[in-house]
Amino acid sequence: MRLWALLPLGLSVDLGHEAAARLDGCAQLLLETRGARNHEEELMSCRVPLLGSLHEDRVPGYLYNATEDCHFWASYAARDRHVEGSSVLDFSRLAAFRLSAPFEPPLRRNGTALYVGAHRLGEDGVEFQRRFGLQMHLFEPSPTYFKSLQRSLASWPGFTLHNYGLGSKTRVARLQLSGTASRVVDPEEVVDEAVSEAVSEAALAGGPEDTEAVWIRAAAEAIPEVLGSEEVELLHVNCEGCEYDVVQGLAQAQQLPRIAQIQVATHLLEFRGPSSDFQEAVALSLQVSTQRYCEMHRLLARTHRRVWGLPWVWERWTRK
Repeated sequence: MRLWALLPLGLSVDLGHEAAARLDGCAQLLLETRGARNHEEELMSCRVPLLGSLHEDRVPGYLYNATEDCHFWASYAARDRHVEGSSVLDFSRLAAFRLSAPFEPPLRRNGTALYVGAHRLGEDGVEFQRRFGLQMHLFEPSPTYFKSLQRSLASWPGFTLHNYGLGSKTRVARLQLSGTASRVVDPEEVVDEAVSEAVSEAALAGGPEDTEAVWIRAAAEAIPEVLGSEEVELLHVNCEGCEYDVVQGLAQAQQLPRIAQIQVATHLLEFRGPSSDFQEAVALSLQVSTQRYCEMHRLLARTHRRVWGLPWVWERWTRK
């Protein structure tokens, strides 16, 4: 873990008196032990002050490094009952930063934004368009949710709706519909690109109940078509696990450098292999998710710097 001698100590996340009082001691423990497993119990008792200050990379004496430290923090930040029960680390409180935290540099008015995972109403996109006058491109692969999105926003100025998702490959997949947490259930199913012009119900009829066929387009193919040579002010992603494939696709297409600000909600992936019991399945899910999460961080760190965020909530990255 990297030392950083001149970090400011002020925190936008209010740690509260008890956690703030413990922060210096916990930071010293972190730096001395470097996250070693034989100090796991002591470190776990420091999760609230350390995670609360990591949110804006203000752990005293420490600077986050995506290459060296990501696996430690992704595991350390697992949202168990202790984390979920903390007012400092409350999910809704931290997620609100995506809309309330000022952008630096500020978003250019009338600039272009991409919102991946707009769902039924595209609420975050509506807020960004209202506040910053952005030209919003909303991506929603579900035919069912897209109909709702069209009813809500198709006639609004400043919005362009796209009935497909973004990823590293063009393919047809199946999306499991589940309230606000729908996700792709067969992420590796690649099909002939000719099929991708329309998601044919006949081609994929007979899938599992509560799923539907969706179209995912390779970022290398879709982004130049949608944007031409335009710069992108904001990429906003909330797609229940597809975020890793979205960033991978943009990186492969060399599109990340054209994006000024990136906001991503990160999610645990479901482990689909065999496991002996529920606890092992949870541990394996965290392991798989951490691998994908840290691969994404390494890609983002090449062109952007992390501004705030925690694993399994929301985070923002700004172009270097």
